[in-house]
Amino acid sequence: MKIKTLIAWVLLAGAAYVHAADYPTRPIRMLAGFSAGGGSDLAARMVAQLLTESLGKSVVVDNRTGATGAIAAEMLAKANPDGYTLMMLAVAQLVATAFDDKMPFDVVRDFAGVSFVSRNPYLMAVAPTVPARTVREFIDLAKAQPGRLNYGSTGIGGSNHIVTEVFNVTAGINLAHVPYKGPPQALADLAGGQIQLVFASITSGLPLARAGKVRAVAVTSLKRSQAAPDVPAIAETLPGYETIGWYGVVAPKATPPALLARLSTTIARGLQAPEVKERLAVDGSEGVGSTPAEFDRHMASEVSRFRKVIHDAGIRRE
Repeated sequence: MKIKTLIAWVLLAGAAYVHAADYPTRPIRMLAGFSAGGGSDLAARMVAQLLTESLGKSVVVDNRTGATGAIAAEMLAKANPDGYTLMMLAVAQLVATAFDDKMPFDVVRDFAGVSFVSRNPYLMAVAPTVPARTVREFIDLAKAQPGRLNYGSTGIGGSNHIVTEVFNVTAGINLAHVPYKGPPQALADLAGGQIQLVFASITSGLPLARAGKVRAVAVTSLKRSQAAPDVPAIAETLPGYETIGWYGVVAPKATPPALLARLSTTIARGLQAPEVKERLAVDGSEGVGSTPAEFDRHMASEVSRFRKVIHDAGIRRE
């Protein structure tokens, strides 16, 4: 019986190797759960181009927007695990798993990691009317007025909502949450002084800061961003603090390991190209290739971390 099992395993492994050697034989679909022009879409298109050039077959980005990325995520969870359907995973979709165990997908259960793609720090931006120019000054101001300073997010359970709650807990302050439907509305109210704080993407927040419409106080990476070297990191005030946005490629859970490994190696190699590094640096991003196993561990760790923040902060959907 054991010999038969061993033979079956060897035959299966051999078939997977042949499949990987021939792969791909047709176009690959890269799902993106957010609209064209956004960070997830741009990351998907960058990786799609890298894979197309390396694999010799088209990788087509398919934007399936809605429900904070849940529509695309559910499609991936139900897709055939043959390497021809991938998705650019964003933090917001991972937060959805941490936030609600009734979602039609679970990042850890349903997805196989392919590769980490990029790390994207947030910009801590305050209204021009806020009398605080440093992280320490803002924390002291918030402690002197508990519950009276407001922060904006892109909605309850959204990634920058959770990121700001991490700051709340770490700094020992109590900021009031004002949810918006998207970054433009939140940043407009920040510039107008209706709210006092937004953790924005560097891409959307830095131009407003340079125009004097908001004030850039810090970035959320451990070190300063190449895109804004004059803006300190929160970790310079709160040692070890880091909350970043990121993107990574995932596939359906049962995708053969040989295919995951080939895709992972191709993406990691492409991210090392000087022109790709330069393109990412413009947005304050850093390319980060990884093995499938490394990205699996990262996803599981992030879900666990965000679940704790959600529980400790008592966050509930309305």
